[in-house]
Amino acid sequence: CTRVKTAWFLLWVSPFVCALVTGMLAAFCAINGTMVDMNDTSRAEKALKQFFMMVGVIVMVMWVAASIASASMRLTGTIYSFCGAGLAALFAWGYLEIGTKLINSQMKHSKFMGQLMSIFQNDWFRACVVCGFNVTIPTFFAVEVLRAKVRRLRNTTTSKSWTTTEAQLAWGFLEEWQWASIFMKVNLLCMLYWGMSIGVAKITVVFLAWLNEALASWSYLAVNITLFLIAEFLMMLPPTPGIPVYIIMGIILAGQGRNVEGVGYGGGLTIGIVSAFLVKEVSVVGQYSIGFFMGKSVKIQQLVGVDKVAIRAVEKIMMRKQVIGKVAVLVGGPDWPTNCLCGVLRLSLWTCCWGTIPVITIIGACVMAGAFLAGPKEIMTDSEKSMWSAIANTALVLSGVVQLVAGVIAMYYIQSVVSTEGEELARTRPEHEPVFELTRAEEAFRVTYAEVLRWDSLPKPWLFLLAVSASMMVGSIFLFQFMDALCFVNFQVNDKVSDPDGLNCGSNLGCAIFRLVRGDTPIGWGALGIFFFACFLHFIFSSYVGWVAKKRLAAKTADLPTVAEPPTKVDH
Repeated sequence: CTRVKTAWFLLWVSPFVCALVTGMLAAFCAINGTMVDMNDTSRAEKALKQFFMMVGVIVMVMWVAASIASASMRLTGTIYSFCGAGLAALFAWGYLEIGTKLINSQMKHSKFMGQLMSIFQNDWFRACVVCGFNVTIPTFFAVEVLRAKVRRLRNTTTSKSWTTTEAQLAWGFLEEWQWASIFMKVNLLCMLYWGMSIGVAKITVVFLAWLNEALASWSYLAVNITLFLIAEFLMMLPPTPGIPVYIIMGIILAGQGRNVEGVGYGGGLTIGIVSAFLVKEVSVVGQYSIGFFMGKSVKIQQLVGVDKVAIRAVEKIMMRKQVIGKVAVLVGGPDWPTNCLCGVLRLSLWTCCWGTIPVITIIGACVMAGAFLAGPKEIMTDSEKSMWSAIANTALVLSGVVQLVAGVIAMYYIQSVVSTEGEELARTRPEHEPVFELTRAEEAFRVTYAEVLRWDSLPKPWLFLLAVSASMMVGSIFLFQFMDALCFVNFQVNDKVSDPDGLNCGSNLGCAIFRLVRGDTPIGWGALGIFFFACFLHFIFSSYVGWVAKKRLAAKTADLPTVAEPPTKVDH
């Protein structure tokens, strides 16, 4: 029944997701097709800005989808598929409609295009490209080899090359990349994704479901206090997603409120929304305080990027009297980075608290989704459960849409400030001089580390180890993402860990976490084994590179000529 309900819901929601993505693409193409003259470089630059804004919107959709997936709703794969198609269409439009000639001309006269090219040439961006396209990159070259073979067999070409001209151009372009550095960053991105979307998210769902059963026999007041404290603790942990926390508050408080005289189902839902909102506001204060006190460290300021234009743009928005920009940044941005950044930048705590109030729309939708999963009656028929489950999923999707809109508005304001006040924001500030000093002091090690990481300077055994590590890492993430149903049990936050047809672990939390990985197929444990072995290889390689870089830097320092001090005058 669970698979049937999941398939039914995906069939129901897919047209909505498709319409949302294609609608954004259609609006973008319609505006630029009728209003932008590609012979006018200023308007062309505007089109490019809108193009990258749309790319950012689709990336934001993917981030919201990941947040929804943390509640164990199997929507991530579907939304990711549409977003991938949207990104491919956007990049194809950018290449065919704008053209490389115009882009090259813009690079010579536009600071904006110069900034974009610096992003494209950054190894972090290229690592994101490798992670995003993963298996399609070798698939592309394999197909091009077959195409070249077929052309030779049909005598439609005189070329004796092993592949097509298009593949040769792509290969030549990729040969210029610093693949050792890119593979290192690919591994780090895969570890971050696994930790946020798989490790912590799934364990959080199991823990909250276990907590729901553990609190079933407690008094309603004790449940309220305990749930508030546990939710607050979870929200103070950086990797913990907020959506499943809000959902379980709706499930527990509304579900148990049904049986409490004077509270009822509606009263429990109201208490859940208020409690979840208070959890959010208290976490804002806590995360702000962490950023405030840790921000005294120059190293933390450097890691945050207080001297970067984008971070200063956020600071500029938060210090203005304009309300919309502040609210969009606080509501649309990720909880931990946004609130800690406000603390590091020494922004007003009061502004952060009242600017977060509109997030109650997102919280309310998530709590209602949990309450709908619990249902207004303790015993319901299958048709009633399906109806309330569909309503809960709808509320959850609407909460994601609200967060998406807030994120898009925040992106618009940040991009607007960077475009209009970029030169001013890029100027050196006296209060950030220690950050510049630290950056300059670490420059020698960074240069040496980059020299060690050059593909042509690393020993071949270490190159092989790094390539194997990155390939295994990307392959395991591909399995986790697109074969999630074969890797893990379809367990939702409103399920019971003691269910004989589910995890069947009684009250044993450790057993529930262990049995979350499917045991009837080897894919789940196999993917986990591949991932952790790739992590081990990455640790070995990074330790080797760090050791060589330190040794080489020490040798450089020892070879530097010492400057003789001038003789001091001695009085006789």
